[in-house]
Amino acid sequence: MNRRRLLETVAVGSTVAVSGCLGSFLGDDAAENVVLGPPDDQVAESGDLAYPAYGEPFPTFSLPDPVAETTVDVAALDGVILATAFYSYCDAECVPLIDSLAGVQHGTADEGIADDVTVLAITFDPERDTAEALADHGDRMRVDLELGNWHYLRPEDDAAVDRIVVDELGIGIERVGPEDAYDFNHITITSLVNPDGYVERAYREERLPVEDVLADVETVLSGYDERTTG
Repeated sequence: MNRRRLLETVAVGSTVAVSGCLGSFLGDDAAENVVLGPPDDQVAESGDLAYPAYGEPFPTFSLPDPVAETTVDVAALDGVILATAFYSYCDAECVPLIDSLAGVQHGTADEGIADDVTVLAITFDPERDTAEALADHGDRMRVDLELGNWHYLRPEDDAAVDRIVVDELGIGIERVGPEDAYDFNHITITSLVNPDGYVERAYREERLPVEDVLADVETVLSGYDERTTG
């Protein structure tokens, strides 16, 4: 567990509520590899945040999907990626987070872009989040696993969680409570990653604005279609 990373990230999040917009912090290089304009609610340079933010490359890693019985290599994925971290036993932040992300997934089907969008829900509780637990979570949270664009990813152990979720994704977590009934203090970050592997948005909401996220996804996809055909 990287306590320093957790505290740094929370401190940046507190600043967001009282400070100005991102525009004055970003140079031209930050927007070079993205389609969307700078986010209104980011108040520090992307490189100063604990998590990959606007204009930065998203980490590449491979993790097993125990529900689909496959391994997902982020570097090999095509199209847009939406990635977040959670744990299925969470009865607080993770419920609205995954519920709204499932809403985005259903929206990709409604808009005919499901094949161009991959959703990655990465657990940081591999001890309890077995294949059975994750499949049950999908049922409870109305995730459409048959659609084929949602992957539950499970690091093999706590060391892998620290390496990927905490260090690479910058999502601070802290295990609290007794051994037989523990929980996690954690932040929520959902990354929108474009087809070139750069972060277009790092949403910090516990409940994602589904229509806004879908609009961002469609704008990114359209921008890349124009580049391909232009």
